[in-house]
Amino acid sequence: MAKRSHTYAYFVTSHGFGHGTRACAVIHALNQRNRSRFMIFSSLPDWFWSENLGEIEHQCIHAETDIGLIQKSPFHHDLDLTAKAWMNFISFSNENFDRCLHRVNQFEPECILCDISPLGLWVGQRLGIPSILIENFTWDWMLEIYAEKNPLFHTISQQLFDLYQRFDLRLQATPFCQKSEYGITVNPIYRHQVETESEIRKQLQVPASTPLIMITTGGIGHQYEFLDALYGHSDQNFLLTGNYKSIRCEENVIFLPMRNPFHFQDLVCASDAVIGKVGYGTLVESWASGTPLLGVYRKDFRESFKLREFSKKNMRSEEMTLKEFESGYWLNKTQDLANQKIFSSKPKIENGSLQVAREVNSLLDK
Repeated sequence: MAKRSHTYAYFVTSHGFGHGTRACAVIHALNQRNRSRFMIFSSLPDWFWSENLGEIEHQCIHAETDIGLIQKSPFHHDLDLTAKAWMNFISFSNENFDRCLHRVNQFEPECILCDISPLGLWVGQRLGIPSILIENFTWDWMLEIYAEKNPLFHTISQQLFDLYQRFDLRLQATPFCQKSEYGITVNPIYRHQVETESEIRKQLQVPASTPLIMITTGGIGHQYEFLDALYGHSDQNFLLTGNYKSIRCEENVIFLPMRNPFHFQDLVCASDAVIGKVGYGTLVESWASGTPLLGVYRKDFRESFKLREFSKKNMRSEEMTLKEFESGYWLNKTQDLANQKIFSSKPKIENGSLQVAREVNSLLDK
C-alpha cells in the first residue's frame, strides 16, 4: 500500500540562513517518509531553497515571517530599528499578512510548520489548521532582555509570548535555550552530506594533505581585516564565504560567493577547522561532521550561552573574542586546531530531523 502524501506550509524565520538550513533538513526527512508538497514562506532567496531541496516539490512565497534582530553587521544589531519594526509587525495589519493568509487558504495544507516564526502560528489559528512550532528559542524570550534599553520590547515580548502558545505540537531542537513544559526534545537538526570530502577537495583543488580552514560569518557578508595575513600561511588553504561576485582563488585563499555550486555542509565536512561567527546552523553542522570549531559568540545575543555550552561539552572547539577574530590573532591556532580533526568522530545519534518527521506524521495520523 502506497504511503499517503502530505501537504505542508512552512514559515521560516527571516533571521539568517541557519534556520533555513534546519528547515531544509526537516523537509528532506518529511519527504523521505511520505512524498509531499511544501509551500515555503521566507525572506531567503529562492535559489537557497531550490539548491537545497532539489527535486522535492515546493513553491516559495517571499514574505516577512518575523523581524528577528535587524543587523548592522554579522556581529551587531540595531535595537531601536528592531523595536519599531516589531511593533509594526505584531499589528498583523498589512498586505504581507493578508497575502500569507490567502496563499495558505488556497494551498489547503494539512498542517503549518513554523521555525520560530510566529506568523505561521497566527495563520494557523486564523484558518483552523494544526500548527507545529520547531524552535531552539522563541522571539519573546530573546527580546525581553532588551526592555531595559527600549520599553517597547516589553509590549513586543508579551504579545509574542501569547502567540507562541498557539501550537498543536512543540518540538525543541537541541541545543535549545529554555525548556518548555509542553515541548518535545529532539536531537540537533542538520543537513546530510551530499558529496564526500575528497570530491569537494578535488573541485576546490586542495590536496588531502593540505589543511583547509573555512572562515564564515553566516549568511551576512563581512569585510575581513585579516585578509592579507592569510597569504603568509602558505602551508594552509583558506576558504572564505561572503558577498563576492564569483568564485576565485588567489594563492592559498579561495573566495566563495553566498550562492555557489557547493553545499555548505559539504564544505564544512571537507574542512579541517571552521572559524567565525557561531550560529545554530554552523555549530551543529560542524558538530555533525566532526570538524573543530573556533568561534565568536555574540555577547549581546541571548542564544550564545547555550551554543557555547553545547560546543564545550560535545565537540572540539575553542572560543575567541570579536577583536581577536578581526585582528587575525587566531591564525597562530589554526594548525593545532586542524590537527585535532583526526581525533574527532562524527556523532552516532539520530539526526533530529528524522525525529521531527516522526512526530509530525504521528500528529497527522491521529
